[in-house]
Amino acid sequence: MILLGLDISTAVVGCCIIDTELPPRDRLLHAYAIVLSKKNGLYSKADHVRDEFLQLKRGFSIDQVLVEENLQAFRRGLSSAKTLSTLAKFNGIVSFLAQDVLEVPVELINVNSARAAAKVKVDRKIDVDAKQQVLNAISGREEFKGYQWPTKTLKSGPRKGLTINAPECFDIADAAVICLSGLSTEH
Repeated sequence: MILLGLDISTAVVGCCIIDTELPPRDRLLHAYAIVLSKKNGLYSKADHVRDEFLQLKRGFSIDQVLVEENLQAFRRGLSSAKTLSTLAKFNGIVSFLAQDVLEVPVELINVNSARAAAKVKVDRKIDVDAKQQVLNAISGREEFKGYQWPTKTLKSGPRKGLTINAPECFDIADAAVICLSGLSTEH
């Protein structure tokens, strides 16, 4: 079964495609980010995502889409009611587009359930943020050995010239968690 995992936000949609029937080293078919930060308005962003889904449909025979469920509660300093509403709206739009364009079922997955199913542990007691822990865990997976994570070279500041992981790596890793959670559940 070929699964598409999505981590949806209005700035970046992380995408991961795996074939559950292949051995781990061959399982990853594609992983990338749809960067939307330069698009204005939800509908312009949605049009761009639809175009990407049309490309995926031409390249892969996807059987099911797994989507990270949107936040259900406020997180101190991070989420206003307006932000949660916008994210929920966009999650719904992109989920509909996935089902409509790819013509396959879409299942919403709770992030904590997905992490447990994918055996990705986040330790809140250490001084590494959860996003970095998830990226580290996914980078170490057999499926991602040899995967070329997007990078960027810093243009200014004390670390000028240093090449680091691009910010969208976190979204790709989150999409991978959602996608890999499909290995341990029946769909």
